[in-house]
Amino acid sequence: MIAYSLIKVIHIITAILMAWPFYALAIVNQRARLGPPLGDRVDLYMETIIKNRVVPCYIFQATALASGFVMILLSAQGFIAFFNNPILAAKFTLLLIISAILSYVHFKLQPQIDGLFHELAAAPSQDIAARIGQLRLQRKKAASVCLFNVLTISMLGVQAWKPFSGWVTVLLLVLIAAFTWRVYKQPPSYGWI
Repeated sequence: MIAYSLIKVIHIITAILMAWPFYALAIVNQRARLGPPLGDRVDLYMETIIKNRVVPCYIFQATALASGFVMILLSAQGFIAFFNNPILAAKFTLLLIISAILSYVHFKLQPQIDGLFHELAAAPSQDIAARIGQLRLQRKKAASVCLFNVLTISMLGVQAWKPFSGWVTVLLLVLIAAFTWRVYKQPPSYGWI
């Protein structure tokens, strides 16, 4: 069915475009390597990039959700597959978690970071710099959880209609967790490594 194939391509491309947490972690890890001073043009540049990715992230999430539902409706099993297939339910739950984390970062953490940068510009202080560092660390941890979820959703997507054996899924989850931890600590210099 051509409609299903087109929707599947849109769904896959959307999943690829949801790789933003990987690049966000690369950016913040690179910024940490630069060291002081906090609040310079590099920080302004980085914070602007991070803030400007929110709307595209919501759009990609909505596209993934809509295209996923359309694929379910176009499948031979129809919408009932969503309730009978635990993999589809897991993908949906992980997508909701990503949306919740993005909302938390956008509406809670980012305004606090922005406010502290304004305070820092007016009156530099080690206390303000430390608070910015703590909030950035929370945001970095949130990006790591999002990266783990995006990679897990992609892995589960491959299994949506023909699941792997349990041990293969567990092994892939361990590898996804190890890669996410590696990216959290520092960006890989050579792709996966």
